[in-house]
Amino acid sequence: MSELSESAPLIDVGELEELLGSNNELLAQIVELFAETYAETLADLEAAIAAKQAESIRRHAHTLKDMVANLGAKRPAQQAFEIETMGRDDALDGIEDKYELLKGLLSAFHQTLLEVKFAD
Repeated sequence: MSELSESAPLIDVGELEELLGSNNELLAQIVELFAETYAETLADLEAAIAAKQAESIRRHAHTLKDMVANLGAKRPAQQAFEIETMGRDDALDGIEDKYELLKGLLSAFHQTLLEVKFAD
């Protein structure tokens, strides 16, 4: 994955609209599902980081990366990819800071996702 600017939007609404076909009902279901699942996966990632379990870190970061990438969230996906790579390589120095950034990006992404509405 390539480097993204910090000023890049958290979500590509056009990509999301294309994916969902401007269906606000489907969007609402996806937002609800995301809210139900991302927090648990993020908590699992935090526990894996605390336990320094590289393979578990890789797995949970990969899940988060796919989850947000499929919703057009490029910056959170990039951050999750970096953590996934650190877990894969068992190179965990500085991972706590990367996790905190990911946590903030995911929270902001979730808030942004709640505000998305497609034109009818």
